[in-house]
Amino acid sequence: MLTVAAVLALSTAACSNPEGRHESPDAALQVRLVIPDGHIREPEATCSGADAYRDVHPEVPFTVEDSAGQRVVSGSLPHGRAEEAVTLDVGDDPQPTICVMTLDLPGLDSVDDHVLIIDGRDPAPITRNPKLDDQPEVVLP
Repeated sequence: MLTVAAVLALSTAACSNPEGRHESPDAALQVRLVIPDGHIREPEATCSGADAYRDVHPEVPFTVEDSAGQRVVSGSLPHGRAEEAVTLDVGDDPQPTICVMTLDLPGLDSVDDHVLIIDGRDPAPITRNPKLDDQPEVVLP
């Protein structure tokens, strides 16, 4: 079992390739955690879950399990960054956003058939987002 300290901001250079292979021995697979709360924020603001997602905030424990139900990584959620929920140009004014957290998962080459479990929530599948070069992500229901 590995323990991971998820980080707030991660550079694009540290991202894994589309096949989920590490770029270097020190690289960690990254998973986007998308919290579709629609909360009014300024884009790029630091965030955590709001409204029905208030339980998804920094320091909440998470685990990743493989298809056999074995825990392969655990850690705590980091702060997120607000991303626009819609593509309307409203300038820098606060607008509906989603909160996106980036989880580092060291020691994994792939998260295919894995689930993310956030303390107190049902397991959520980790899938690949074809709009983001197959970046692994979890979109909370």
